[in-house]
Amino acid sequence: MEKKSKMKWYDNASTITTLLIGIILIIIVCSQSFVAPTNFSIELFESILNHNSVYLLVLIYFCFIKFPVGKKYFNYFNVFLIFIYFLAMITSFLTVIQSFSLNTILSFIENFLFVLYMVHTLFRDTRLWKEFNLHRSPFNELSNDWYYYSIVVVSCGLLAVNLISTVVIRGVIISILDCFYILLLGRYIYLYHDYLDEKELDSNNEGNFDDIREKVHENVQEVLDKTEIDDKIMDASNTIEEKVNDFIDEKGIDKVINNTTDKIIGASNTVEDKVNDFIDEKGIDEVINHTTDQIIHNTPKEKKGAPKKEKRKNFKHEKGEK
Repeated sequence: MEKKSKMKWYDNASTITTLLIGIILIIIVCSQSFVAPTNFSIELFESILNHNSVYLLVLIYFCFIKFPVGKKYFNYFNVFLIFIYFLAMITSFLTVIQSFSLNTILSFIENFLFVLYMVHTLFRDTRLWKEFNLHRSPFNELSNDWYYYSIVVVSCGLLAVNLISTVVIRGVIISILDCFYILLLGRYIYLYHDYLDEKELDSNNEGNFDDIREKVHENVQEVLDKTEIDDKIMDASNTIEEKVNDFIDEKGIDKVINNTTDKIIGASNTVEDKVNDFIDEKGIDEVINHTTDQIIHNTPKEKKGAPKKEKRKNFKHEKGEK
């Protein structure tokens, strides 16, 4: 009896590559059948190039690596694939600036993650990895699973947004095919990353985010050094104080303030003297004193015992006594 292979289809790189070629062909045919004439022509060929340029270039990549020439120059083809997605990332970023929406943001994040994932996977075991010191990149801290499942989450989110915003059946079909293509491409990179880890090829990486944080902290600390800031503040305050003093001396503001103060004090003293003279002239003090005496003299005095007597009468009246 033949032994059954325990390897699942999504763990087989050859199966994933074949599926990618097939799904890209289906996407190109379906998308063009919706927008292009049925008869083949130069216009149809130009339409395919305009609407599916990324898919066509990725299709060329996977077709070549199926043959010996692609396997021989595998690293060069990897550089070609990274360049394609780098251009796609720039294009999606410009699209975000031109048309800001959840759809364009998710598309940019997806392409950005692919570029990071490809650079830190497909460049391994190449001269570029050592020449650009990519082993010191802090993004090597992110695991293979983290990259792959991040792409899965973003692609599923993008699919949900596209399905909500799409009102025609052809848009639904293209969105589902695109999502399936992204999942397969991410799986292809995942398997190659896993292969490199298993072979321990350029797996000793030094870069991490802690070093970046420390360098940023040191640079900020140097820029925002407390002593330098205090000196600058003191210099600025001294300069402002000197300019203010020069302006005061130049315009004679001190003299103006002193003259104004003297005038105010003199005016208040003059008003006080005039009020006192008016009071003496009219005899207002004597009138006030005479009025006060009259009020005191004419105020009636209460007789002692009268309130108590009235209270007794009221009490007897309430009790019914005579």
